[in-house]
Amino acid sequence: MSSAESSRLAFVDTLRLFAAALVVFQHLAEKYPTLSTRWLVKLGPGVMGIVLFFLISGYVIPFSVRKGLDLRAFLMRRLCRIYPLFLAAICVVAVGGWTGLLGQWGFVPEISLWRWAANLLLIQDFVGVPAILGVSWTLIIEMIWYALFALAILAFKERAAVVLAIMMPSILIALGLVSLWLETRIPLGRPAMIYAAILGYQAYQFHAGKLSRNGLMFALGTFLAVSWVTNSIAYGLFTHPSITLAQALGPWTIAPLLFFAILLVNRVRLSPIINSGFLPLAGTISYSIYLLHPIANAAADQYFVAWAKVPAALALTIILSAVGYNMIERPGINLGRYLVGRNRSGLAKA
Repeated sequence: MSSAESSRLAFVDTLRLFAAALVVFQHLAEKYPTLSTRWLVKLGPGVMGIVLFFLISGYVIPFSVRKGLDLRAFLMRRLCRIYPLFLAAICVVAVGGWTGLLGQWGFVPEISLWRWAANLLLIQDFVGVPAILGVSWTLIIEMIWYALFALAILAFKERAAVVLAIMMPSILIALGLVSLWLETRIPLGRPAMIYAAILGYQAYQFHAGKLSRNGLMFALGTFLAVSWVTNSIAYGLFTHPSITLAQALGPWTIAPLLFFAILLVNRVRLSPIINSGFLPLAGTISYSIYLLHPIANAAADQYFVAWAKVPAALALTIILSAVGYNMIERPGINLGRYLVGRNRSGLAKA
């Protein structure tokens, strides 16, 4: 990897940290609202963080297939990247719920086998089953993005980004029209997350010299236009119980503009502040921060007095995330590399 590519990936780690921090802030501000945070919550920082995560995923994932796509190896490494920490988090909340150490999950002993199966397979939202760990809903969308990306590469090769960039907005607009025709709200935010990843993929194409700056700006403009149209249908013409139209439009506008502003301004993207030191280092544990902070929040709420709940939640999030990364995430990544290497070795011997 060239030094320029290394710098871009370091800046991505810093952006990941910012995305995770937005989600953590959203949940803490909702749990412990104050006058100083209520207006910030209305901007939808949690959704903004998740959109950023998908933009980043779309930008980063193509780096792993620059030398060609081995589908089995690609999917194996992706599964080993996502699943181990999720399974560990589920084990923690299960034990906490059974023992009463985490009262928020006191319902665990009553969970049916079907609910466990749906959650472990990450399909709970598709089969109408309540989530055990609320933030896990994004993981299946991430998996769908991985599969879609891999299949597009296999089917269309160098044209994969172009095909995806035409296909996804067309699908979203079609779903919006179907929603209007049926006079029924269709949740368009989740497929739009995949579109955010595809926009990130186009950003990668730009930095790889395969897309012009004008082409990238057209991609960004198309994304913003489609997101405004679909959000206006899903949250304006129809209503959502907890998200207003402003809370939908804000994140879907600010997140890509922020991502592209940093991406296209070399002075910012390559600056030492976001490419070295604490920020990119902390960004390496951003997935653990995202997945484990609800456990930290629940423990802080249960065991600390009112004034200490927020600082305790933040401290516990950092501790749990550092432990989760070093004991679960990194070994999972290494396991994926080992299994891929072993598989290739076996094929070579055969």
